[in-house]
Amino acid sequence: MLLGDLAHRGGALWPSRTAFAWAGGRRTYGELARRVERLAGVFDAAGVRAGGRVALLTVNAPEALETAFAASLLGACVVPLNTRLAPAEIRFQVEDAGAVHAVVHPALEPLARASGLLGLAHWVIGEELETRLDTATGPHAARPGDDSPVISLYTSGTTGRPKGCLLTNRGWVAATANAVQGLGVTAGDRLLATLPLFHVAGYGAALAHLAMGGTVVFPSGAGLDETWSLVSELGVTVAIFPAGTRRAFRHPAARPVRLVYGMAGTERAATLRMLAEAGMDYRGVYGSTEAGNFVSVSTLAEELARPGTVGRPLPAFDVAVDAPPGETGELLVRGPSMMAGYANLPEATAETLRDGFLHTGDVMRRDDDGYLYFVDRAKDMIKSGGENVYSAEVERVLLDHPAVGDAAVIGVPDRRWGEAVKALVVVREPVGAEELDAHCRERLGAFKRPRWYEFAEAIPRNHSGKILKRDLRAAHDPAVAVRLPERS
Repeated sequence: MLLGDLAHRGGALWPSRTAFAWAGGRRTYGELARRVERLAGVFDAAGVRAGGRVALLTVNAPEALETAFAASLLGACVVPLNTRLAPAEIRFQVEDAGAVHAVVHPALEPLARASGLLGLAHWVIGEELETRLDTATGPHAARPGDDSPVISLYTSGTTGRPKGCLLTNRGWVAATANAVQGLGVTAGDRLLATLPLFHVAGYGAALAHLAMGGTVVFPSGAGLDETWSLVSELGVTVAIFPAGTRRAFRHPAARPVRLVYGMAGTERAATLRMLAEAGMDYRGVYGSTEAGNFVSVSTLAEELARPGTVGRPLPAFDVAVDAPPGETGELLVRGPSMMAGYANLPEATAETLRDGFLHTGDVMRRDDDGYLYFVDRAKDMIKSGGENVYSAEVERVLLDHPAVGDAAVIGVPDRRWGEAVKALVVVREPVGAEELDAHCRERLGAFKRPRWYEFAEAIPRNHSGKILKRDLRAAHDPAVAVRLPERS
């Protein structure tokens, strides 16, 4: 089964049921199936071939999923691009992937132009693409195998160099089944698609609902006023609130939904109790791009009874903790949705996929009942506002500033982002946090910029020269560090 077969399946089973909805519009499963066939024909006629790469730069929209469905029918691979990256970062990923075709949302044309995407053979979502679809027929290419990569999501390692994580058709089908089971998705569910569709969880949640004949509702990103308007008008039943669950339900237009989900082990007990008292359910999810999406899921009752748990592994996963029983160690995972590898990086792939297991780099412990508890990120990854930030990447940018002699980057607790990036800097000459912030914003996506700065005389290191980041996190003092204001 190919990823695109989900569209065909929906068109055959529920042709008149709504697959996608947004303010003022809807698209049925029958329409989705026909569009995917025609889009695959458009790609085929333009020279998209098996093994080819199609860059995708879009806000959350039906075309983000339709592009992946269509590419799968040709054996091609979509490269979703993070819209929050700087042009140079996008350009690197496009060149590294070898993409020669692109699909672009009109709202992002300036970023696409600065990134070089408009220099590729490309299609702009909207009138231009619709004109092509009106006259297109289905593809003529032979059906590919289900082990072919269909989505390449870029992630980073400890070096900070982005790596293209190759996820196959077969893996996505398995991940979708896991997500359906873990979230308890039903045919009557309507998902508010607030997670970006350039992340594995965004794709995974949407696909789970399409697999069951549910509806994916696309907000425009206008904020909580629009969110609650869509919940009311379109009957949303499942939602995640990346800016904070508690904050979302304090909005005057808030109303109960059937299910809220979020990052496992991170929601406050008071928020979980609030959801329970209002008759809502909750699921906490833990996973990774390399694993192909969700690995474990925790229920509301489990999170209240076992604070900090990320739940138990989903049925299609076998896990191990690389440590003696009762001790903490790296979480090892194996299952059908795991990545095929990192594109063009055989050594990094071999290091991550060893002895049949995915080595996650996450330190966990497991109790006697099989519940997992997240302890630390072995590779010093920072999770800020739902985005992965890798400290080495930010450190290199800081060290490029002529006034900076040494730097260390860590994650620290933050009221706005849950965890925020903090830079400890040793300077050669006087420089302020605002100047360093401007330097970072020119070279990094906005979500990677340090929100906290602390100027130090030296960066503590061990005998081998490694920065003692655990000590730095423990020593963080908000009264000493500088917290920069937020920027639009």
